[in-house]
Amino acid sequence: MTEVVTFEQARRRRHPKTGGTHPSHPRHAKGKADFFNRRELGEILQSYSQGVIAGDWLDYALDWNETGVTFAIYGQVSAVPMYSVVKRGKASRRQGAYQLLGRGGVLKSDGSLGPVLRFLDSRRTALVKS
Repeated sequence: MTEVVTFEQARRRRHPKTGGTHPSHPRHAKGKADFFNRRELGEILQSYSQGVIAGDWLDYALDWNETGVTFAIYGQVSAVPMYSVVKRGKASRRQGAYQLLGRGGVLKSDGSLGPVLRFLDSRRTALVKS
């Protein structure tokens, strides 16, 4: 028999640690998780689309947890992203709110998104020129 489930109930079943906003909930006590706002996501997607047009990048993924949110960029069929744009949570911002991660580690870290995306664009342009 089919059971009707609301989105909130389904979310709690799949991700019990993230569901709910009740004041007694542990995540509520620590504060809201950080996400990309509309402007930030628009800037990231603009940069990403240029890489897709150039043929460098094929896919992307979004992920978030207690430490922040990640926009991962994939260039080939691979389980490991080529680059990841990360926005750290308030508790983890000692090194900068935004980071660009490559396969070798942190490539750029800054307090604003613009310099991180410019560095990402310069890496993409260097690949296209060679």
